Amino acid sequence: MHGPVVAVAGHDTLWQAMDRMLTAHLRHVAVVDEGHAVGLLSDRDLASVWALDPLGLKHRTARDVLGPEPCLVAPDIDVISASERLLGAGLDALLVVDETDHPVGVLTDHDLLDILVGLYGKPDDHGEQGSRHPNMLPD
Repeated sequence: MHGPVVAVAGHDTLWQAMDRMLTAHLRHVAVVDEGHAVGLLSDRDLASVWALDPLGLKHRTARDVLGPEPCLVAPDIDVISASERLLGAGLDALLVVDETDHPVGVLTDHDLLDILVGLYGKPDDHGEQGSRHPNMLPD
């Protein structure tokens, strides 16, 4: 999981969201309304809008392009559930939120692959194949 989370307001234009992403060197930004997460915007979302209507980045809002199902998860989600959620929704990241829907991190497909490599990759210093439990995200 990556944090702290960079966020844009739901009413911000996609152009403003793209500027935040580029400035922070990120592929995802949280979309919030009144401090509460409503979704996750990706560079792929921006690219798809631009491909159909380059000026759409100037007049469409971040909230306009969010899918019907928010990609929000709790910090204690296990690796399998997170992976199933990504695969089922065709996403590359999930927004991790606390009990008040405040964004606390972004969990990406790369984070899950890193866990997989940690579990089954190179042996550790004691010759064991990874030491993390496969159902738990690292702290």
